[in-house]
Amino acid sequence: MLATGLHASLHGREHVVDLDLRLRHSDDVCEVDFASFLGEELPGRLAGRNGELAARGIGYLELSPLALEVEGRAFTFVPTRGGVELRAGDRDAHAVAVLDTGAFSDLVQDLRSTMGLTLGNDVEMRRGATDDFVEWEPVLRAMIDGRPVYEPGSVEFRAADGAPLELDRRFTPEDDDAEIAQFLGEAGFLRLGNWFTREEMAEVSADIDRALPSYAPDDGRSWWARTGAGVNRAVRLQFFHEHSERARALLGDARMTRIAALSSNGHVAGSLEGTNAVEALVKPLDVVEGISDLPWHKDCSLGRHSYRCSGITVGICVTDADRETGELGVVAGSHRASVPPVGVHPKVDLPRVPLPSRVGDATVHLSCTLHMSRPPVRSERRVLYTGFGLPLRPGEVDVGAEKISEIRESAPKRMGAESRDELGRVGSFEL
Repeated sequence: MLATGLHASLHGREHVVDLDLRLRHSDDVCEVDFASFLGEELPGRLAGRNGELAARGIGYLELSPLALEVEGRAFTFVPTRGGVELRAGDRDAHAVAVLDTGAFSDLVQDLRSTMGLTLGNDVEMRRGATDDFVEWEPVLRAMIDGRPVYEPGSVEFRAADGAPLELDRRFTPEDDDAEIAQFLGEAGFLRLGNWFTREEMAEVSADIDRALPSYAPDDGRSWWARTGAGVNRAVRLQFFHEHSERARALLGDARMTRIAALSSNGHVAGSLEGTNAVEALVKPLDVVEGISDLPWHKDCSLGRHSYRCSGITVGICVTDADRETGELGVVAGSHRASVPPVGVHPKVDLPRVPLPSRVGDATVHLSCTLHMSRPPVRSERRVLYTGFGLPLRPGEVDVGAEKISEIRESAPKRMGAESRDELGRVGSFEL
């Protein structure tokens, strides 16, 4: 079983769970030299457990040899019996990824992942496809950080009494926090029924209608998508709390702080001043250009898992969400599994769980949980998103966050029909 610190790990107060997976802090960040790291430091790590874990991952995922090239110098990762060999050059490589020194340094330190570098246009594939680079992500993390690559049977789901966990469980405000925390730690998600009232959601929906005219394409505060009818729609309203008194009130509401208190790590909400603490999503029908719904991914897919995970993301259902109106789906236990950062690999046998929800329900997922939102086909969906992050140490800087934000915010502008099809092929909306 994966020793992630999340499985059945109730700590401190009786009803809380430890969600802190951080391996690094901003003080650890430095400029990593390509030649010395691959020539000296990494071979030492591969000589022990990391090499064994990486070799198992390569075999399980059936990966072909990958070479990294920086400043004209290349090394190839080649699996051997029980380990990984670093060979100078790229002659034995199926794929060759060319990075600059900054991109390589960020990759080694998990400031940007293979997917983050790819979406940021900071990797050139001199041989092979970008998929060949991205699918190596969990193996690179095994080599560098000693994180085991997921294998079937390594994640189980147990209730506090040891019985199998009921993954379709829907909690209500009357349920015990200890059971809710246990479920969150095991499954990586929650479905919370009747957490908010229909009257509150009607007020929020009216606030969305009033706020929409204040957003515009390229305002830096919203995402837009074009429908098949040629209509340009605002689909992501950032800083929505500035337009909605009800949204501001919800952020500090006892029902929200109750969710944060399930963690033993002091998770904190974003500030209402100067941060995107609450955003409203409108999911229209028949989107053909831009981003409204995303296929399978983790919130840490672009990088910084080892600095900020696990965060807690809360979706508040302003409208109903089901198979025809765009429900959320999750891969149970994927927060405890090192898997490729997008899509669900054919060999990942963890359960895919749809989360149909009604007005006033809330969904919770951890930043390491694979999840997706199914595009609506009958009527559009509205939802608020907010969340809680792990607290920084005194004086600590949220290192690397700006780069990740730039990559994420530039994505809608690049997401035409062709790239949407490519993302869908890799990620899939299928449950």
